[in-house]
Amino acid sequence: EMAKQPLPPQVICQILGMNEETVKASFEAGTPPTATEEQLVEAVKKSIDPGDTIDMYAPIFKRHIQRFENAKNVMDNLTPTLTEFHGKVEGNVDKIAAFFVDLAPEPQKGQPMPPGMINALLRIEPSATTCQVEDFLSCTERNLDSSDTVEVISTVLKKHLGQ
Repeated sequence: EMAKQPLPPQVICQILGMNEETVKASFEAGTPPTATEEQLVEAVKKSIDPGDTIDMYAPIFKRHIQRFENAKNVMDNLTPTLTEFHGKVEGNVDKIAAFFVDLAPEPQKGQPMPPGMINALLRIEPSATTCQVEDFLSCTERNLDSSDTVEVISTVLKKHLGQ
């Protein structure tokens, strides 16, 4: 967002100072590489151009901090119910996709996902038909934004739990 254009993961890892072996090992293990606080701070320092002001960066950081705080609140409140839903559908990715489709913003709400999209979001094998509860919970948390509320998600969860 600070670059004002999408950056490929390889460029982001390079800016963060991650070595190729670590990045490769992370992706091979099925987990994205994670930056340390120090790496993030150094990357931000490197990205500052002459003439940049705090007003250029503060809104971006505030928006992301709010999103992370909201995601924590939602997950703290809904993990038991999300876990119950996962158990009820036995991790079936089609049923999980239907849940996410009902949570999608307009105009995507209710529209089927493109083939393979749910597996990519869950970060599971393309041919997998089920996922682990950890995959589902992590995916949910990663994809929450500041406008997602416990109330809205609870309503959709209740519908999918048949309550």
